[in-house]
Amino acid sequence: MISRFLAAMLVAAMPTLARAQAPAPEPFPTRPLRFVVPFPPGGTLDVLARTISHELAVSLGQTVVVENRPGASGMVGAEVVARAVPDGHTLMIGSNTLATLPALRTDMPIDIWRDLAPVVALGSTPTLITVHPSFPARDFAQFVEAVKRTSGGASYNSPGIASPPHLAGELLARAAGIPLVHVPYRGTQPAVSDLAAGHIPIMMAPLNAVIGFVDDKRLVPIAITDAQRTKYLPGVPTLRELGVVGMPPVTSWFGVYTTGGTPPATIARLNSEIVRIMRLDHVARSLAAQTFEIATGTPEEMAKTLRAEALHNAKIVAEASIKPSN
Repeated sequence: MISRFLAAMLVAAMPTLARAQAPAPEPFPTRPLRFVVPFPPGGTLDVLARTISHELAVSLGQTVVVENRPGASGMVGAEVVARAVPDGHTLMIGSNTLATLPALRTDMPIDIWRDLAPVVALGSTPTLITVHPSFPARDFAQFVEAVKRTSGGASYNSPGIASPPHLAGELLARAAGIPLVHVPYRGTQPAVSDLAAGHIPIMMAPLNAVIGFVDDKRLVPIAITDAQRTKYLPGVPTLRELGVVGMPPVTSWFGVYTTGGTPPATIARLNSEIVRIMRLDHVARSLAAQTFEIATGTPEEMAKTLRAEALHNAKIVAEASIKPSN
């Protein structure tokens, strides 16, 4: 009787014993974090990373060092994160450019689906077609006519090859039947600086990077490439409103990644902390002042969005015959 009783007790206790003997999750964080920005300082991604890193350092109790690693449309920085130890101490902020690169390049140094892990989506900023005041256009009709009159095509810049503004320019050229010539830059800030200085006439720009210039009349807004008008420039129409119906809306959205293979519990912790940060009143106000529209979610939701974006953008690349040299 006693033996049967002891046996029953041991069987009942086995799950508890197994849990007690299971290895405890690795503590996180155990050292300072790196937050890689794959573009130069001053651009949209840099501003977002620095806003988040300050609050993340407070909540995690560790220093968060922002590290700009520009080059190859963000791939230089992405490779740094992909090769890091998969423990959540190396993060990267990226845009939906990342979803386009596999369709453009056959020499990708990493597999973005295997080597990077989505942590959290952050939100988006509208994309604006804007021109230097020396360009003879103050609305879209004048813009089309001026581009058509430009011998050899009118040059426009963007933050880089495969960026949403680059795709917007290529799609617009085909949908409106106008000769636009892409001049890729290594980031938003250098592109805006050259546009404001009049070195290039047109830019497909993240709104947050140029709205100050628009407000000061140093740049002229022409149209929004997104599906809806933006509340920050309510008088500027969308391309669809202007009759460019053969072009899908193009927007820029952003998210945080870490190294592929990072423990799910660590990714969940990072997700929770960053979602909380994005909801802080002073952070939300600061980002809203920069025309940033917050939209967070789970790592799984971000991965699903990234996959859908990759399929969508691969079709755009194929249909528009976009090459790495465009």
